[in-house]
Amino acid sequence: MSEQYDVEYDLVVVGGGGSGLSCAVQAAQNGLTVAVLEKMPQLGGSSAFAEGHAAFESDEQVKRGIEVSKDQGFQAYMDYSHWHADAAIVSRFVENAATTIVKMRELGAVYKEVIVTAEDQPGELVTWHIPEGEVARVLELLEGRARDLGVEIYLDTPAKKILMADGRVAGVVAGDADGEEVRIGAKAVAVGTGGYACNPEMINRFSAYDCGDKIINIGGQGNSGDGLTMMFEVGAVPWSSIGTLLLMPLMRGKTVTSHTNTAGFQPYLWVDKDGHRCTNEICGLNFGNAGDMVAGLPEAHYWAVIDQAQVDHLVQDGCEVGLGVYVRTGEKLINLPAELTADVEAGTVHRADDIATLATQIGVDPAVLASEVAQYNQACHAGLDTKFHKEARFLRPVETGPFHAIKMEPGIMITMGGIKINEYMQVVDADNAPIEGLYSVGCDAGGLFGDSYILTVPGSANGFALTSGWLAADHAAAAIKATASL
Repeated sequence: MSEQYDVEYDLVVVGGGGSGLSCAVQAAQNGLTVAVLEKMPQLGGSSAFAEGHAAFESDEQVKRGIEVSKDQGFQAYMDYSHWHADAAIVSRFVENAATTIVKMRELGAVYKEVIVTAEDQPGELVTWHIPEGEVARVLELLEGRARDLGVEIYLDTPAKKILMADGRVAGVVAGDADGEEVRIGAKAVAVGTGGYACNPEMINRFSAYDCGDKIINIGGQGNSGDGLTMMFEVGAVPWSSIGTLLLMPLMRGKTVTSHTNTAGFQPYLWVDKDGHRCTNEICGLNFGNAGDMVAGLPEAHYWAVIDQAQVDHLVQDGCEVGLGVYVRTGEKLINLPAELTADVEAGTVHRADDIATLATQIGVDPAVLASEVAQYNQACHAGLDTKFHKEARFLRPVETGPFHAIKMEPGIMITMGGIKINEYMQVVDADNAPIEGLYSVGCDAGGLFGDSYILTVPGSANGFALTSGWLAADHAAAAIKATASL
């Protein structure tokens, strides 16, 4: 061991989420000595919240009679991004995502279904592979396999700096659980720290929205962009769409399983901070579109105004749009009445017997809100929305009291724009040359998306996390073995 390092490995993985664990397991299977540095007290990151992951031409699709070709997948990413996505990275992911299904199944994952997120969403590909126990179970299997292979996993151990020597990666500096500095030698480093969803300053700096302090984080609590900062310090450059965020409308203080939260993004009547109807609410069928919309509104919120008839409909008939497998499309929101009552008592939802009183409660001009509701109801009865052109089947009037107003704000699960990499997951510099020994995986890496998340290929973020992890490990192992043979 070199005197300048406290410990040395072939590969150090920074971040113990889905991408990092996938990378560590594959690297260890390839014969490398591996350490995983995780700054949080537990593994998983934002992958722990994922339901499934995308793949194309997988055997799980084939046995279910589902036909989604790699060509379709590639075209979907490129078209959705207006060809802003990196074609080489898209192709590498699309070509290898089905192998990820096999690899996870070899660890013990059982895939219970392959589905879409919203049946009414036009053009959605059937790519969402849902394992039993969801991705949280896959993470358990990856961790178990990593430990069996001798991967050293350090929790409460944040990486602070990437070390370079002779123009290539030489290791990392980390802080151990006691706060002491540790110098770790490495022939390669893979960074998968999950992006910067917890960093309002980075959101304001990189994204199209100046509302970082208003965005509600519901993903991994450690995703503060420190991996990106470390890579920038050694010559990495941002991918042009580094500001890509996975946003959704969310009621503050609620989880994604909340029925009040679900009611708040149904395609009924949404008004802005001044009480004006603000969009075609059909965007709620694609929570990414709806998230982008609400983040761009003045003061980054809208009020969902619903009446008792809509509440009854949601309870008795089911919701028009769900949220993944947490609340299924068509699910009856049986908890909604009790939850609304509790929310009103807590002061987080407003209830009134008439629209004018409701308007006063939410701080808008009663005349404005009354006019907007009247115009909307007229469109509903006519079956024709000339203001925002919403389909007639989603035009439900707001007439029967009591009325509720639910405040919806932008929630963020992950960021998806990161640094620039090549198709081998190598980090590149301003000259597009690889920084030898440095890899980036998962949400820290850019290239798969344009300016927004692609909901028409469900499972993209986690699919890329798991796939980019093992692809990086394969390239790193080959490079390390080639150097050793010289």
